[in-house]
Amino acid sequence: MCGIAGYSSGTHTSPGIEGLASAKDILAHRGPDDSGIYEDPVHGIGFVHVRLSILDLSPLGHQPMLSDDGRVALAFNGEIYNFRALRAELEAAGHVFRGHSDTEVLLHLYLAWRERGGDLAETLRRLNGIFAFALWDAEHSTLLLARDALGVKPLYYCADAGRFAFASEIKALRPLIGALGSLDAAALHRYLSFLWCPGKGTPAGNVKKLGPGEWLWVRNGAIEERVVWYRLPAFRHAQSAMDESAAVSGTLQHLRVAVHRQLVADVPVGAFLSGGLDSSSVVAFARERNPDIRCFTIESAGGAEAGASDDLPYARRVAEHLGVPLEVVRVDAARMAEDLAGMVAQLDEPLADPATLNVLYISRLARECGMKVLLSGAGGDDLFTGYRRHRAMVEEHYWDWLPRPVRQGLAGLAGTLDQRWAWGRRLRKAFDGAELEGVRGW
Repeated sequence: MCGIAGYSSGTHTSPGIEGLASAKDILAHRGPDDSGIYEDPVHGIGFVHVRLSILDLSPLGHQPMLSDDGRVALAFNGEIYNFRALRAELEAAGHVFRGHSDTEVLLHLYLAWRERGGDLAETLRRLNGIFAFALWDAEHSTLLLARDALGVKPLYYCADAGRFAFASEIKALRPLIGALGSLDAAALHRYLSFLWCPGKGTPAGNVKKLGPGEWLWVRNGAIEERVVWYRLPAFRHAQSAMDESAAVSGTLQHLRVAVHRQLVADVPVGAFLSGGLDSSSVVAFARERNPDIRCFTIESAGGAEAGASDDLPYARRVAEHLGVPLEVVRVDAARMAEDLAGMVAQLDEPLADPATLNVLYISRLARECGMKVLLSGAGGDDLFTGYRRHRAMVEEHYWDWLPRPVRQGLAGLAGTLDQRWAWGRRLRKAFDGAELEGVRGW
């Protein structure tokens, strides 16, 4: 995880080195290994980068990174997993590299696109990875910002008349734009409705999110063009010609390739391990390349909260089965309460999930053990309908025809079940909101 920030001042007075330095300090926790500032006062452009060194640990990976002629500057947060294949193509076309980072590959990929023209969207779609970057091209007086296809890496921006600023975190925008704007009531309503905010809104009315698979062209502090360069394929409910065996083998193949690809790093790579299907699968495939991959999990003092399962027994069983080392961090309710305010400040946007604290504790333990990168199974439940609410939606037709008082009684009865019992948790989740009319509140 790195951090980027910057501005295009246009007709406004630029925040200067002082503003950039303050933004860099705010983002310092994202990149403890190196940092840099780039400023072009003539064009009203400034970049900040804080670095967590994963690929090319030498000074040749320093950012913001400049082209050989100094006319193009790049600040990049993320990782491009197929950078070696792209580099080989660029070298065959005559490009000469100084270091061995994926950042330099991205810089040369842009230069190659600028030289030959063509479809920038197709160029970005060739990047297999997660990223958010800002690229200043002095020759064309344009600033390009882009975010990866699924929006894994964050990028916020503020665009007023003649002033533009961007950053990996909302708080890092403040030294570049001054005070944040008034609250965005519509965005807050979405947070309360969905427990997150889809779309470009944030709590601050003058701060927006660059969407997944989007880019911006900025000139003289103003947005010239906003483009969606990637859209998820449309999912249609249709009978598939693929049988179960082919679906399983295809999933295994693609997951194995994805995990192996993400092991590319110049530092040790570990993994989160909860003992669930997603993290266990990731560790199983990672072990094929690194038999001694270090895994990390959490233990809650006094056991898991009501309505939640205790991961530790499952994580230990998986670690023993796969023969991988497992490190455990132990936390209690008092410690979590003490760290909650800091977690809220770090997240920037509201997030209705205390699991972020677990991630924080595990990451701290991993860092103490010398690990900078951890593989995660996050997203597996979303892709493969692994949440109990997904099953509840499928089964809901068995009881949604009942009179509302009966459904209210079912919900109340399920709520009295012992939450330490797996079926108790499942039934409570299934009937949570059963009394609602129309579209359920899952």
